[in-house]
Amino acid sequence: MRADVVSLTERLVSVDTAPGCATRAFVHDLAAQLRADGAHVGVQAGSLDGLAQGNLVARFGGDGEAGLVLAGHLDTVPWNASQRATITPERDARRLYGRGTCDMKGALAAQWEAVVERADKLRRPVLLAWTWGEEVGCHGAKALTAEPELLGPIQEAVALVGEPTDLRAITAHKGYLILRIELHGEPAHSSDPWAGVDASVGLAILLRDLHELRESLRREGEEHGDARHQPPGTTLNTGLVQAGSARNIVPERAELIVELRPVAEQDGAELRRRVDACVELACASVPGLRATLHEVEDNPAFAQPHEHRLVQWLQERLGSPPGAVPFYTEAELYRRGFHLPVVVCGPGSIANAHRVDESVSFDELAAGQALYGDALEAFCG
Repeated sequence: MRADVVSLTERLVSVDTAPGCATRAFVHDLAAQLRADGAHVGVQAGSLDGLAQGNLVARFGGDGEAGLVLAGHLDTVPWNASQRATITPERDARRLYGRGTCDMKGALAAQWEAVVERADKLRRPVLLAWTWGEEVGCHGAKALTAEPELLGPIQEAVALVGEPTDLRAITAHKGYLILRIELHGEPAHSSDPWAGVDASVGLAILLRDLHELRESLRREGEEHGDARHQPPGTTLNTGLVQAGSARNIVPERAELIVELRPVAEQDGAELRRRVDACVELACASVPGLRATLHEVEDNPAFAQPHEHRLVQWLQERLGSPPGAVPFYTEAELYRRGFHLPVVVCGPGSIANAHRVDESVSFDELAAGQALYGDALEAFCG
């Protein structure tokens, strides 16, 4: 007899997939279980920091043109033993506590149970596409979209990404761009600051101008932004700042991490030029100062047009209009990489994700399973 969706979530949670953990052995174990359930399964090997990782693609219903892709990620955020949310799941008053219960192993269990429940009734194939490394840069999704042939025929399919949205249909979120800016000066003894090239002076100027840019982006968002987002425009944050090596040395080096969350309408190249202009002005203001700028991460904003049948079906099924979320997902990577209509919709609330007491309710898991089951009937039945 198969486990219910709560028990299956417990099984998935009991395997540690936080940053610093390998996932490939876990993926091969899941592949064996899915094959036993009747799926044709492929594993795409990957690695990060010397650790073996893996994506999983499970196809039910044959090798024809698929109707639905149910997507999600296997990894979680970190945890420690002092928290309630660990890899030892705990049931309490119809809630399940544990790392990944909400984000997003509960959704994976709901997808799996929904597919197996209807596998013998499919008229078109359905795929489960589960990735590694979403929480640390969407590495698995980027690898999977680089080899779309691993999914087989999906030109006519639609996709649901099971992030926790309270089962709201999400068709938009901002992008995620990370830049590392390094300023290079010349050291000198602090008793004669003018003998060196002080990178911290350039840093101060750069911070001032970047924060002026942030205010400009805010005004532009208030005037022309997308009201579904709060705030409605592109945001900029200078979250990590450091300079110097010792208190008695003129700083020869400074570093700044800039995080940008652009709306879909934002011209990425123009935004980058505006940051570059701030860097150039800082260098021009401090003779001898040089700068290097590195793109650490560049993930596009998500914007799914509402005209597609998937969005309309979800609006009718859920009884509410589509919306936006403030967090990043793999959705736009799939929309662009696989050329599919994509909506983010999954059980659980983001308010319960990433917490020391992360949890999901039994009813949320059951509702997620029911939604995915109805999607199977609509697009694969």
